[in-house]
Amino acid sequence: MLPMQFVIPSSTSAPAGYLSALMSPTGHNATLGAIAEYDAQELVVSPAVNYQQHRACAALVRRMYAWRGYRLVPHRQLIGDPNHSTLAAWMDGELVATMTASRDSGAGLLADALYKDEMTKLRKPSRVICEVTRLAVDSDATDLTLLKSLFRSTYKYAKAVFGVTDVVIEVNPRHAAYYRREFGFTQIGGLRTCPRVDAPAVLLHRSLGNIRI
Repeated sequence: MLPMQFVIPSSTSAPAGYLSALMSPTGHNATLGAIAEYDAQELVVSPAVNYQQHRACAALVRRMYAWRGYRLVPHRQLIGDPNHSTLAAWMDGELVATMTASRDSGAGLLADALYKDEMTKLRKPSRVICEVTRLAVDSDATDLTLLKSLFRSTYKYAKAVFGVTDVVIEVNPRHAAYYRREFGFTQIGGLRTCPRVDAPAVLLHRSLGNIRI
């Protein structure tokens, strides 16, 4: 497993300048408010907090989706949106992976477009659902534990900041078995064609209630 520093604010209202200073991939590292130097060879996973980091994540998503032959609908995430956060994984100062975590709200989630009935059944007063989208891992990143580290960090962030209890993700059916085996997902939605990427998809779900992070 890669040595990893997970960077997360101690609250959703960190002091001005705190996140941008501490979450720089070439600066310092903070874990729940504690500042520490980190080895540049370690994997650092942190929320993208400024325009440059968001732009780097978007560029990686575009490049890797194009490499796989997926179409990508233009996307603009407002920095500071309380229901969305883009997580970035940095290795040796280079962005190697990213995903976006979105908390369910009155606006709904992207999964509602294809899986409205399944999402309606999943929603309960006791649940806070998070959707994982825009997942991309650099094709030059060879460590097989990278994706696991990114998911584990996203789970930590989603539980700590969003209060998430459940996670959903749309994946290509070719990858569904991997997500079930490695990440504990179960399939709750059948085969559809996702218009955002013009590719087949199935809907997966897992509860975070019994997960060990």
